[in-house]
Amino acid sequence: MASADGPLFLGLDLSTQQLKGVVVDGRRCVVDEVSMALDERFPAYGTASGRHVRGDVATAPVLMWVEAIDALMAELAARGLAGRIHGISGAVQQHGSVYWRACGVEEVGRLDPGQPLKAQLLDAFAVADSPTWEDSSTGPQCRELEQAAGGAAVLARVSGSVAFERFTGAQIAKVKQTRPAAWKDTARISLVSSFAASLLVGDVAPVDCGDASGTNIYDVQRQAWSQGLCDAIDPRLVDMLGARVVPADAVVGTLSPYFVRRYGFAPCLVTAFTGDNPSAFAGFESLFAATGHPAAIVSLGTSDTLLFPLDTYPYATDAALSSAMHYRDGHVLQHPTAPGRFIAMMCYKNGSLAREWVRGHCLPAGPAATWADFDKAAGAEPMAPAAFGFYYLSTEILPRASGVHRFVRCTDGPVVCPGGGRYRSVDSFDGTGAGSDARAIIESQALSMRLDFARKSPAMPASVAVTGGAASNPVLVQTLADVLGVSVYAAGVQSPGGFVRKTPAMPAYGGAVRAQQQQRPAGAGGEPELGSGRYELRRICSPCERRHAVYTRALADFEFLRSHVSAQQSGP
Repeated sequence: MASADGPLFLGLDLSTQQLKGVVVDGRRCVVDEVSMALDERFPAYGTASGRHVRGDVATAPVLMWVEAIDALMAELAARGLAGRIHGISGAVQQHGSVYWRACGVEEVGRLDPGQPLKAQLLDAFAVADSPTWEDSSTGPQCRELEQAAGGAAVLARVSGSVAFERFTGAQIAKVKQTRPAAWKDTARISLVSSFAASLLVGDVAPVDCGDASGTNIYDVQRQAWSQGLCDAIDPRLVDMLGARVVPADAVVGTLSPYFVRRYGFAPCLVTAFTGDNPSAFAGFESLFAATGHPAAIVSLGTSDTLLFPLDTYPYATDAALSSAMHYRDGHVLQHPTAPGRFIAMMCYKNGSLAREWVRGHCLPAGPAATWADFDKAAGAEPMAPAAFGFYYLSTEILPRASGVHRFVRCTDGPVVCPGGGRYRSVDSFDGTGAGSDARAIIESQALSMRLDFARKSPAMPASVAVTGGAASNPVLVQTLADVLGVSVYAAGVQSPGGFVRKTPAMPAYGGAVRAQQQQRPAGAGGEPELGSGRYELRRICSPCERRHAVYTRALADFEFLRSHVSAQQSGP
């Protein structure tokens, strides 16, 4: 348990649907959590799941975020925690942007503790509803950005990604092109992460490198805004964003007198905010510090996400033009806290919802099927390379494909892989003796991760940490271990009754850890000692070498068939 009077550290997570605060002590034990669902707490804004969606346009009210941060700080004060907070950092949904008027920049620096935050910032923003990560209305601006860079490959080499509609550079370009009055009224631009930090420090805070990497206008190798790409949008853009870009563990200021006087907080240090994925990655790395080696992070949720560290930039050399540059899927971000290192991020839209579809539509029990039925149907032994299945109920990101596709290996199949394997397409695995859809989908998802990892890194990770709702499925995580050939870890706490698996709200926890790290005495190193109540990682399964060898041999056929499916672009 935490000391009754020791220092505490706050990590915030402003996600799409909620604002969460995680409070840890000096040993990084979670001592309290606060959360508020934005729709429920602030119904006047009329949001659905924290945003407004109109066709391809997705936005969120800036003043709703202002109110939420004010309310959460008030709640911490009501719980008697405010005066014990010695450091604050956090995370937000990536890629969104906030547009400050000049009066807003001035007002946030002279806030009156006698009035609520919202009342003082009513006129602070040139754009009332900020474009967010779900916005997919910026296709024309993406094409213009690629053209300005000299092509998609050049843009990927500079920014770590080809042009993505949800990325901030295209969002900013669209605001300028379609809302000239608002653009003329804009003095500064924040990402949502630096906006949240700005509210806390009472000044426009610098953008951090992890979130800057999700804009398509940041030079990931040079660790600075790309002057050429920014100029292609507006010659003033670097100054509007703020030329200084900082690591996610850099102190960006001291808590504003507004919060000190209104709620009784100490004038503590505020560490840079970053995006939710970089913050979660940094949080997991702090847990892996005890194991002494880096790891990949796999989030198994509505969508599946793979994050892994890179010691070198995969697009940096001429040799990369014929290897990594040939596969420009996914994103390469600057590591949030380790200069000179990078993170690869791969997103797969068809995660748990696709697994649920297989459970309800492809098992004998139909909609009544349970996860126990799913696991039994999946079994433990490899189905590959005898058969493969691809389940893209929504148009997938990696690869760009849609539909449900099944293939069975046979001597006269019309689809011939480079290695000589022949496959035919089937509507069902029933009667083929090849296996089941349950087995096929978990193998397909794990093999995709292994394939996309290999396209960005010459070596597999030393281990994998899993999180998300599906991380509790033993068949799924064992298959992941077998396909990747590495041990799988999960987070939890050591209690008097033993180790209990549980994962904190990792983006917020990563923020709390970064805030706590700023308080180490000069010269102090290492990690806080483990003990009851502190989060740590435990191995939950190890790979079977025999099964791993089977998947290694099957990978080439899987790669060819995945590319074949992508080329077909069939509907579901």
